[in-house]
Amino acid sequence: MLNIPRSISAYQAFTQDMQVLHTLEQLDAKLAECDAAAKISDEALRRVFSTFRMNFSKQLPRDPFSVEYRTFQLALYERLSGGAYNVANEKSKFNVEEAERRPFPYYTGSCATVGVFGLRLGALLRTIRLNSGARVLDLGAGFGNTTIEMALTGLKVTALDIESDFCDLLRKRAIRHEVNIDVVNADFMWIESAAESFDGAVFFESFHHCLDHIRLFDALQNVIKPGGRIYFGSEPILRDFPIPWGLRMDGEALWAIRSNKWLELGFSESYFRAALARAGWAVTKHVISGLDESESVWVAYRPHEAKVDQMPSAPSAARKIARMLPPSIRATIRRILPDVF
Repeated sequence: MLNIPRSISAYQAFTQDMQVLHTLEQLDAKLAECDAAAKISDEALRRVFSTFRMNFSKQLPRDPFSVEYRTFQLALYERLSGGAYNVANEKSKFNVEEAERRPFPYYTGSCATVGVFGLRLGALLRTIRLNSGARVLDLGAGFGNTTIEMALTGLKVTALDIESDFCDLLRKRAIRHEVNIDVVNADFMWIESAAESFDGAVFFESFHHCLDHIRLFDALQNVIKPGGRIYFGSEPILRDFPIPWGLRMDGEALWAIRSNKWLELGFSESYFRAALARAGWAVTKHVISGLDESESVWVAYRPHEAKVDQMPSAPSAARKIARMLPPSIRATIRRILPDVF
């Protein structure tokens, strides 16, 4: 997936040299280029993604929480995709046996794609504050990379996905890695009837497919235990996204909407915070040291509960290590790396 900028200045810089499309005919011509590039390599496909976009509408209803606003976005989706939206559109069939041997991102054959994905997943995992044995819900588990990593760490994971092939893949990968995973084949709203509760919930590159995100935030209140957290990793929650929330107009999103019928939403930070607050959640943004701000992880919690733990800074971690070293070595480090002290 593309590293989409999280601020409007970055977004403008990112898009200013792109071809701006105005018609579906122009979009279909670009998508034909995408199809041709995909036959070459994953990196070639992503290079084409970065060459085009469409403009956001300036005729939006004023209230982003209104029925009119939602209706506007659904009408735009129908125009771009060629059909009405249904949550079943998020399904995507594939060869489960092949995916078990070589799941995404490895099947792309791109070191760059694998590397970016690993950084994003690592940023999320580094932020999660759950002890071994804690129960966690992986919402929109997909190929199960997040699920497997958390299970191997000792967390008790329930993985949910609307696609039955993904659920079959998760079961096979669990056997391969010798971990126990509960798998649920359902959409996000399964949590409204869930009989169990969890210490945490995780969205990794999945939340932006949820049209009923306000309803989802409300439902999470009933399944997250007191003191529990909701983690959002690698989601298009942008500091100055051009609209409060709605369909993204970058090349990759347009390809996903028109070619695969998926819902590809983006959110402004201010709207995201306000939407969570309406459902009784506060949220903290974690910018991970050493990574771009675009790889921030968002952690939601109930305001009356203790705030989430802050990530230790690199210097403070280094100081802890340095204090355990012999004085002579510490003196050398002090001369070379004064910031550590």
